[in-house]
Amino acid sequence: MWKKISIQLILLSIVFFSIFYVYKFYFKTKDNIKINQSDIVQNKSSDDINNNKSNFDIDSENNLIKNLSYFSKDNLGNEFIIESKNSELNLDNLDIISMENVSAKIIMVNSEPIYVTSNLAKYNNENYETTFTDNVLIVYLDNKIRCEKFYISIKNNFANVTDNVIYENPKGKIIADTIEIDLITKNSKIFMIDKNKKVMVLNK
Repeated sequence: MWKKISIQLILLSIVFFSIFYVYKFYFKTKDNIKINQSDIVQNKSSDDINNNKSNFDIDSENNLIKNLSYFSKDNLGNEFIIESKNSELNLDNLDIISMENVSAKIIMVNSEPIYVTSNLAKYNNENYETTFTDNVLIVYLDNKIRCEKFYISIKNNFANVTDNVIYENPKGKIIADTIEIDLITKNSKIFMIDKNKKVMVLNK
């Protein structure tokens, strides 16, 4: 008799635990979705990302992520590190994070690091594409590029620099509308959107 009751109590406990588990992880509140979004990023398939880490502080009342630090590394060994003082999740698309006071470090295999700073950025934690805007500075070795918009796709090994572009190195300065960069070869294409205008080259 007692043995039968014990078995029933165990089965009942399992049922209650299962109900709690389903509620806890599949029927999350809005605040839980905000907090656990970065955990979702970390669980991506290992075929795409070998290493994914993020650190942050949550201000759930204002929907802000403070002191965000995100690291990713793909199977080729390319690394992408991005940090921001203040960030905000887009509740309509949880893959998009809006950032303020941003700094990033891009390390492609067999290449020197590329450093980026900007006032603003939008980061996609699904495909890792990032658009830096407002007072953007890009530094690679002794080369510096200032602009208002910088788009980069690590997956496609492509970067695009636009809006008030000023490129400088020890040999001189170039003023143009757009610079397209192949992140693997470091080859670049510099041009003006208006074909009637010419790229300005100032030698030192």
